[in-house]
Amino acid sequence: MDKKKQKKEQLDDAIENATKLAEVQQLQKQLAEVKVEHEDLRNQLKRAVADYHNLEKRVQEGRSELTKWGTGELLVKLLPALDHLEQALSGAGDSDRQSGWFRGVELAVKELNQVLQSEGLSQIAADGQFDPNLHEALDTQEGEDNKILKIIKKGYTLNGKVLRPAGVVVGRKEQTNG
Repeated sequence: MDKKKQKKEQLDDAIENATKLAEVQQLQKQLAEVKVEHEDLRNQLKRAVADYHNLEKRVQEGRSELTKWGTGELLVKLLPALDHLEQALSGAGDSDRQSGWFRGVELAVKELNQVLQSEGLSQIAADGQFDPNLHEALDTQEGEDNKILKIIKKGYTLNGKVLRPAGVVVGRKEQTNG
C-alpha cells in the first residue's frame, strides 16, 4: 500500500506541478502581453508629447508671424508720414536749420528711425544695380543700363521681407536706330 500511496502522491505532485507550470506559462503569456501593451502605450505617449510640443511651436510661430504682420501693416501706414517729415527736413533753408523747430523735428525723426529699426525695419540700399525684388522703377533715363540713377522714394524691409520697394529712376542705354 505504500507503493500505491507513494504513486498517488507522485501523481498528485505531477498534476500539481503541471498545474503550476500551466499557471506560470499563462502568467508569463499575460506578462508578455502587458509588456507589449505597455510599450505601445509608452510609444503613443511619446508621439502625443512630441505632437504637443510641435503644436506649441507652430502656435508660437503663428503668433509671432501675426505680430510681425500686424507690425508691418502699421509700419506701412507710418512710412508716408516719415517720408513727409524727412522731406520737410531736406527742404528746409539755412535759416530754418538754425531754428528750434528744425532741431526738434530732426530729433523726432532720428528717434522714430531708431524705434523702427529696433522693430526690424531696415532701409533698402538703392545704389548700384536695379533689383526688381527690392526696387520699383518709377522712371528711366539715359545712362548706364540697369543702374539706379536717383532715389525717389525710400524702400524698407521688415525682418528681411520687403515691406515697400524703393522707388527709383533706372538708367537705360540710348537706343540707336540703325
